[in-house]
Amino acid sequence: MSRSAASLTEETTPDRAAREAERRETFMRIAARVFREQGLARGTMEQVAAAAGVTKMVLYRRFASKDELIQAILNETVLRFRNADARPWTGYGAGMRRSLAAARSFEDGYILLVRDCRRQTAYQSFQDTLRRRTGARLKSLLWHPAKPPPKAELPALLDLSLEPMISFCNDALAYWVEQGDPAQDEHYLRWCGQMISAWRRNACELLNLDSPEQDWGFDTGEP
Repeated sequence: MSRSAASLTEETTPDRAAREAERRETFMRIAARVFREQGLARGTMEQVAAAAGVTKMVLYRRFASKDELIQAILNETVLRFRNADARPWTGYGAGMRRSLAAARSFEDGYILLVRDCRRQTAYQSFQDTLRRRTGARLKSLLWHPAKPPPKAELPALLDLSLEPMISFCNDALAYWVEQGDPAQDEHYLRWCGQMISAWRRNACELLNLDSPEQDWGFDTGEP
């Protein structure tokens, strides 16, 4: 290969990779919408291809099967929450704003993850991952500013305290993403923050933990 040809390849390969990644995401977004409307079990690759305006062959070049496409959607949804969690949760408001932004950035995927995965055992592991993530966030609030103790030293009733609140947090976020008015986001965030704050105080009492007199402030000044 000539030097000029090699230079051209080096310049264009990243562009092609970026375009391909963008196209894959477009297909995932369209598929997430189709599966949300039809359900994971009833939605088909034919419906996704039709909604995308491409042939099934074009879709199958990117995703070898419907299962692979669904897993890609759910993986992408979980990844967005992990990216949102990259910085420590330093307050109710800051943490919830990042969670809301993550859910809104891939809305149909989040709704599928919270709702449809409950009825599809093949994808239950993705919801389990989301629940562990939410549980870790809540658990950190109980011992703030210290870290939670080792697993062997955790209170016996911790799961009793955590599990209903995990469901509340994930379901409330799904409801707001689906039904809420973005112009009223601050009202939702403050209401949810009040619920979490009240849960924290009650959970500390149930688990016989020291609950600081001064609770976390809602806002942290984080942009």
